Amino acid sequence: MKRTDLKNLIKENITDWLSERATLEAAQEEQEKGQVKEEKSTFDDKITKDGNVYLVVKPGKDTAEGGIVKSMSLESLIGDGYVGAYTTGEKALAAGKKALKARDAGMKETYKKGQDKLKELEGSLDELKGAIEKNMAEATANPTMRETLQTKSNSLLEKLTQVEAMIERLRGGLEKEGLRLEKKKPSDDKKEDSKKDDKKSDKKDDKKDDK
Repeated sequence: MKRTDLKNLIKENITDWLSERATLEAAQEEQEKGQVKEEKSTFDDKITKDGNVYLVVKPGKDTAEGGIVKSMSLESLIGDGYVGAYTTGEKALAAGKKALKARDAGMKETYKKGQDKLKELEGSLDELKGAIEKNMAEATANPTMRETLQTKSNSLLEKLTQVEAMIERLRGGLEKEGLRLEKKKPSDDKKEDSKKDDKKSDKKDDKKDDK
């Protein structure tokens, strides 16, 4: 890795990954609370033709024909925190499963980016340690350059501390993310075990029939 690349890497920090992870986490938490707000609507409306529902106002003494009907978007009527509206429970469940898969895919992608960033930072850490050792050896061999090399070493040590702190933060984030992904595996494993048990049961029944 070139020295300029190392400098850019340290300057870049891991803010982008942490920010992406935090945004995804906040969106998931807000969705559970029904508070998700998006600039561009992704609400899946399978009920209305134009996205609106038309409500007839209960007439009062002063209600005129022009004010008897009011239109509202279905999304605003339902409120935030919903993926869409469907005509049957089966269609709604299918859409829900699709939303869950999209969420899990996003989490896995973010986790992978974090792992790649961690490897990159660990590589820069080794390079910094090597540069510091080299400076110390040069300072010992060239006493006249000791002050200059010491200043350079101090700068490298400061960068080393920054990178170590970034690595620690990133590892903590990845550990938390990894635990979330692990929690989703048992349900999939149970499905696989259930399928295996069904196959075993079928084989036993076949043997009984043969007898």
